[in-house]
Amino acid sequence: MGVYREPVKVEVLEQELNLTVASLNKTLIVTNDKNADFKYYMNSKDVANDFGNNSKVYKLVEKFLGQRDGDGNILKPDFFGIVGVTATGQEKIEDKLKEVLNENLDKEWYALITTFDSVETMKAVSSFLTENRKIYITEVKAYPIADTLKSDRIVPIWNLKRDETNKEYKAAAYAGVVITKGAGYRSSMIELQGVTADTELAKKSELTKSNITFVEKRTSEGYITANGGKATDGTYLDDTTAIDCIIVNLNENLEKAMIKKGFPQDEEGYAFLEETLNNVMEEMGANNLLAKLNGKYQYTVFPVNQTATERGLRLVRPRVLFRLRNWAYFIDLTLMKTNKDIGGNE
Repeated sequence: MGVYREPVKVEVLEQELNLTVASLNKTLIVTNDKNADFKYYMNSKDVANDFGNNSKVYKLVEKFLGQRDGDGNILKPDFFGIVGVTATGQEKIEDKLKEVLNENLDKEWYALITTFDSVETMKAVSSFLTENRKIYITEVKAYPIADTLKSDRIVPIWNLKRDETNKEYKAAAYAGVVITKGAGYRSSMIELQGVTADTELAKKSELTKSNITFVEKRTSEGYITANGGKATDGTYLDDTTAIDCIIVNLNENLEKAMIKKGFPQDEEGYAFLEETLNNVMEEMGANNLLAKLNGKYQYTVFPVNQTATERGLRLVRPRVLFRLRNWAYFIDLTLMKTNKDIGGNE
């Protein structure tokens, strides 16, 4: 039995654009155990299969994956990347490092750690980090750090146990917490697992002046804690990671909206642009990057408008004001002694 229908049927589907959210919580490990192509890993067993359970990278990964949050839960990243490089003859490992970073820039990673930290590696990657919005968590055993290495993207960790057989890989332990927890997470007063405090009390002031994070024992319970959390230029790491995350997510979602729908140069286009910006900033707030006041995230998307010149250039200049949530690392407590009745009239 036939059913009548019109020859042409038009169906309009209004698709919403889902937000793309990057948490900047992925780490790249570069090892000099052997040459190896980039590969994603989820556990240390697979690292042992590829590099051996006595390799430097395996020991580093064990520290990286052995961290816990403040509630004692194991901090396990979705995945991390490993690539191997070696240098022979007149080659320099630092040059090989630069090559392999550029070759794998399209892979998913934000923070870099290596098995061959040195002043030379910091010099080699400094400009790359700035150009590509990445960070390098590295180990040092000398100070002060040269002014030429002052950067908001190089985070030095004090480690005197770098040349021993049982190296502690403090940078890996630190990255296992602050990177795995995601952008904007605390960078100082971080509890670490599997490492020891090797900082003399007299050196704490000198290391702090040099913007070097050190591992110490705190409280009567003896928490092993990373204290400092600054890059070589004095910028707190959580500031850098939070701002990076906001920039990366705004850029990603604005580009996606432009590709999928576009922004007309009229009130509808301005409204769509403002909506896109508001959606991303709300998500950044939900990711604990923005401060809250009266239950609302602290940001403002200003009304979008264009001058005639800007319209001719097909250029829109939106503006967003925001306040980062940040973390308190110092508390000045005031105690007041009194002989009066507290809460009384005298």
